[in-house]
Amino acid sequence: MKKFLDEIKNGKCRKIILDTDTYNEVDDQFALSYTLLSDKVKLLSVNAAPYLNDRSTSPLDGMEKSYNEILRLLDFTGKSVPVYKGSPRFMTEADLKALGSDLDTPAARNIINTVTDSSDPVTVVAIGAITNVAAAILIKPEICNNMRVVWLGGHGFEWKNTQEFNMHQDTFAASVIFDSFVPFLQIPCMGVASYLATTVAELKQQIGGKNELCDYLVDTVASYQQGRSDARAWSKVIWDISAVTAITIPYAFDIVAVPRPYILPQGFYAHDDARAPMLYARWLNRDAIFGEVFSVIESLSK
Repeated sequence: MKKFLDEIKNGKCRKIILDTDTYNEVDDQFALSYTLLSDKVKLLSVNAAPYLNDRSTSPLDGMEKSYNEILRLLDFTGKSVPVYKGSPRFMTEADLKALGSDLDTPAARNIINTVTDSSDPVTVVAIGAITNVAAAILIKPEICNNMRVVWLGGHGFEWKNTQEFNMHQDTFAASVIFDSFVPFLQIPCMGVASYLATTVAELKQQIGGKNELCDYLVDTVASYQQGRSDARAWSKVIWDISAVTAITIPYAFDIVAVPRPYILPQGFYAHDDARAPMLYARWLNRDAIFGEVFSVIESLSK
């Protein structure tokens, strides 16, 4: 893992695929907008990932809505990158033995083809359910030699469980990543990315009125605050920007090598010091990260 960490610190993970459940939350929109506009990465493509909550009727519906939201943000930014539809469902235990044909998606094939055809490593930055990435590994395990994975998923090791949205809805896919030999950086939610909280007041002050994209992001966050009983002292965590900024401004993170835990379906980690290493973010600088993201997204001309 030292090689991977050196690659991150030395700016050698610039070529990325973003795998995102973009319509699930507003944090994906911030992350995608930042990635599209940053000159510190080369965004090769975007994959739509599934999700299921009160903003979708099924994982397939969530993936489709995310695909459409990706296209909407491309319009806002005026950027053009390939976009691929991903898995219609989450991975199951049966897929670990024989991958379902419906998981062999354009998104999974995009990962396989991009990594295979690249002369240097490609980093897949995943900020949702990780089925697309896991399916690509199960279809063609040798891509792990030329692929890196950064995933916002799971909670910190000290947290009481692993029942974080991205991991809990896609436990078996997470186990594929943790059990593989792909160079891998986990950014936990509670305990690490949970520090990335902002308020509507801060957003309006920092990026409000800067451009149409900024106003769209501010208005979307504000819509979450409306009607809340705790609206007077309310903040919103913009988790997903951590996964991309770990690549663009690694000095804002404390990243260490640790043994890969087992991911148990019951919602817990199991630790074994004999396991292969991975990278783990145990701290981040909230102010540096928001400062970077605000500067980039406000730079889009009106």
